Amino acid sequence: MSATSIRPASSTSATATPASDASGEGDDEEFDEDNPQWAKWDCDQVRKRVREYLGTKEMTQTAFLKLIQVNSNSYYRFMQLKGPYSGINNGTHEGASIFFYRRERDATKKAEAVPPQMKKRKAVVERNEKVKKMKNGDDLLQRITEVQLEGAREDGSLPVYDDCDELRKKIELFLGEKMVTKAALLRALGNLNTNSLRQFLSAKRGPGSGAANVTYREGYVFFEKKRILEGKPKTKKRLDNEAKLGSAGFPLRHDDGRRWVITPTGYHKKYTKRAKMLSS
Repeated sequence: MSATSIRPASSTSATATPASDASGEGDDEEFDEDNPQWAKWDCDQVRKRVREYLGTKEMTQTAFLKLIQVNSNSYYRFMQLKGPYSGINNGTHEGASIFFYRRERDATKKAEAVPPQMKKRKAVVERNEKVKKMKNGDDLLQRITEVQLEGAREDGSLPVYDDCDELRKKIELFLGEKMVTKAALLRALGNLNTNSLRQFLSAKRGPGSGAANVTYREGYVFFEKKRILEGKPKTKKRLDNEAKLGSAGFPLRHDDGRRWVITPTGYHKKYTKRAKMLSS
């Protein structure tokens, strides 16, 4: 997909751009209305960048939305979509694209201003820090997997009280911290293959979307062990799910919210709110 094939929302103006300290605070530059410089990424690419960036915890989601001048409703609608053009007219696409465009631009300018000798020194420091971080990450994975969980059923399985969207969020944030590689996480999840993880993370958003995927079950166990290891309490949402679902937990079958119903004219798919009600 070419950079010029993306068009901003119909409400886009050449000067209406979000300002931020990370992407040019007070930056009053004007963009080409037909082919704005920030239109480098399609919607799926922007969603991926947003998840990875928020996963670094460099900024909270609330602060990020304030910087790109988007409300949480628009943001969640955009992030739940799937497809290169799905959400093209949502303000999140434009706001986040401008944020990342300016972020890359400023990083390039800063790198160009660094003397060659300092660049080499910085590269060595960053490499050493990365090695140290990965070593700490491997140690963390080992300690997580050694945690023993209570409340398992007779067959050894554990009731799941996080919906699929919540678990996707946890995985993306954990990988975004860059403490472990994706391959290392897959090993910690019971040697899962990359396809299972990819399919789960790329599934259409929805509380039951991807529930039959082994990543959902193993991922829940992993993050439950991590919570216990870190001594963190259960969230209100988690406690509500336990009270609502009882010992059964969430169903471990794929549920995208659609149902077949019989009508006088035949079969039709129908969207229901059951899954949403379970996780709300």
